[in-house]
Amino acid sequence: MSRSGVNKDYLKKRNRGLVLQHIATERCVSRVELAREMGLTKTGISAIVNKLLEKGYLTEAEKEKESEDSAKEQGRSPVRLEVGPDSPKYAGVVMGRGYAEAVLCDLTLKMYKYERVERDWSGAEELMGAVCSLLDHMLEDREDVIGIGVSTPGPVDVKKGKIINPGYFHNIRNVPVTEPLQKKYGLPVFLDHDVQSMALLEQLYGSGKDYEDVLVIGVDEGFGSGIITGGRRFESNSGYPPEIGHLSIDHNGNKCSMCGGIGCLETYVGTEVIEKKVEAVLGKKKDYQAICRMDDNPKVRAIMEEMIRDLSCAVISLENIMNFEIILLGLGGVYWPERYLSMLEDIVNERKFSNRKTRTLVRKVSFLDKAMVLGAVCNAINKTFEGELFF
Repeated sequence: MSRSGVNKDYLKKRNRGLVLQHIATERCVSRVELAREMGLTKTGISAIVNKLLEKGYLTEAEKEKESEDSAKEQGRSPVRLEVGPDSPKYAGVVMGRGYAEAVLCDLTLKMYKYERVERDWSGAEELMGAVCSLLDHMLEDREDVIGIGVSTPGPVDVKKGKIINPGYFHNIRNVPVTEPLQKKYGLPVFLDHDVQSMALLEQLYGSGKDYEDVLVIGVDEGFGSGIITGGRRFESNSGYPPEIGHLSIDHNGNKCSMCGGIGCLETYVGTEVIEKKVEAVLGKKKDYQAICRMDDNPKVRAIMEEMIRDLSCAVISLENIMNFEIILLGLGGVYWPERYLSMLEDIVNERKFSNRKTRTLVRKVSFLDKAMVLGAVCNAINKTFEGELFF
């Protein structure tokens, strides 16, 4: 537990970051709304806003009046605040299984540059070379970039900025990431697990925006998870993010080839596992997206419904510990027919032990094909929202 105090300078920066967060994510658009949302005086908010206007982080635009009658009733329309064109920019890069993506964004996630390469990595050297090539393109002729966000499959050590030993990742392991990138580009670099990064993206800008406690599940070969608790991304003291894929749902079950454990969730519900089950009953191979479109086939439907029941075992265990308000499905989960989400939601709410009065929702993530790379850039953007990273 941290026992350090909070000084006045930190509070100023934190409030400045919160103002930017509320404006950039469209929670607030005016000084009046900011004062109400943050519980600060109008004078205090004006001082913060004026500083941000001076630095070019924000700009003002007159809000259009709806009608002459409403204008007379309400008086002068509040001045609308927007993220300014001279606000800082952020680079993000995701190291994926067989691909890498990079993006250049502002605080609103407006994309200025985007690039993707697809490759089965021969090793860490090739992967890091591709990452640096992408970042070179993102940062070329830019002097307004103040941070780089990175995401990668887990396990990762967030504190040390290091890839540990992800499954299905071409045997790439024990690779320092943040230190070499910081030395090369002279910018702060922030690394996190890919689904944890996606959870941050959804909590700031997407389907988790109105919730404090959110579970994001990345449906893939390995099942990843991201956790938002109390409005903040979960961070363990060890530096290791959560791994729902290795939560055991059967102590007499399948042996996991990744961790050596017994009954790991991903050995029952991983996309590759489902593809093999479908191939066994149909006699032909189908990819996961195609399988999700085959809900009218009773054999496929039976496999998918069994998958939902297996997944619910892990989700209910987490729900009883964390009391999530909403569960978001990403990656392969965005292809599920809506009835599978409803089925998972019903099972969770029927069987969870705690907080039965409040229904836990199950939805899809808002961001689809760009979710991973936008999650990566959020690792840097969020440092500004937390008052740590400014020009």
